[in-house]
Amino acid sequence: MGSSMARVARRHRRGADRPHGFIVFYREIDAGLNPALYTPAGREREATLSEVIRAAAAADPAPIATILAPDRTWPVWVVIHAHETAKGRYPNRWTTMVDPSNGKVLGRRDYINAFSLKVYRLHYTLLLYEWWGKELVGVAGFMLLGLAMSGVILWWPRPGRFWRSVSVRKDVSLLRFVFDVHGTAGFWALLALTVISMTGVGIIFPDVVRPIVGLVSKPTADPSPRIEAPPPAGTPPLSPDAIMRNAQAAAKPGMVVAMLNPPTETRNTWRVQFRAEGADPAVRARGAIWLDPWSGAVVHDRTSAAMSMGDRYMAEQLWIHNGATFGLIGRLLVFAAGFAPLALFISGAIMWLKKRPGRIRTGRLV
Repeated sequence: MGSSMARVARRHRRGADRPHGFIVFYREIDAGLNPALYTPAGREREATLSEVIRAAAAADPAPIATILAPDRTWPVWVVIHAHETAKGRYPNRWTTMVDPSNGKVLGRRDYINAFSLKVYRLHYTLLLYEWWGKELVGVAGFMLLGLAMSGVILWWPRPGRFWRSVSVRKDVSLLRFVFDVHGTAGFWALLALTVISMTGVGIIFPDVVRPIVGLVSKPTADPSPRIEAPPPAGTPPLSPDAIMRNAQAAAKPGMVVAMLNPPTETRNTWRVQFRAEGADPAVRARGAIWLDPWSGAVVHDRTSAAMSMGDRYMAEQLWIHNGATFGLIGRLLVFAAGFAPLALFISGAIMWLKKRPGRIRTGRLV
């Protein structure tokens, strides 16, 4: 697509989306690299949530931040522990994997430094969390979006030459072939790269995107509801199993529990997230409720039916970003789009070298 799209590719390779194709399937890759951590002894799910929490706490006494329910990709309970973290550093998280068929610990590890998760952090923060890495990724998303749009303007073909400009022809010179690859890859990847960059910016800078989304449908800030008048000190909370039963009873038809967050010092409620039964496991959650830990009552509902269209978009950005909203086909499309910048970079570099003084001019390619 010309020099502008070459610049898109160079920025893209240096920026956040360099490992984008990888992270679309990072959970599958992680399971493949660590089969012992993700292979339960049997197919039956007999372990209760209380048993899972007790087993995980015995293996790692650090506070439990998140509990991921088994799914097709990770068919075990994954318990995430919040270890003490120095101020300004990336959160120190460890995971304990618990077999759902017998409640036994399959293993534990440093979550943020595991290979697949480290590549994920590279994509999200460039491994520069303490030095505005996340914000740099967001800025790169803005640049990618702008450069992609300008590249289309510079590339747009003359009337009657559109299909010729978005296809790769046979029996042409090497330089003509490279030129075709450059234009074709840029055009067909444009939509995916635009969506990836827009949602990436929204994930990093939600407060910037929220007013724009509000022009169509007003979104609300993510809540963190508390029980403002808890029962007297010493009142025992409900067991995790009771919380799970209440969450399952409150789930909308076709939805299953995907993730649970126990109460914390700043939020004294249980947060339970759901996903559609049988949905692509890459969609980690769609909607949540908050439960009173003493009564089990729902204190806040933020499932899809209770959210505005703007809320749903803000909540769905990550799944649109990695293609999971559209199932396996969407993820494969995003995976393929992750390689488009590499093709643009290489073909753009070749064309630039060939266009130097004394080389073949672009005009002779047409």
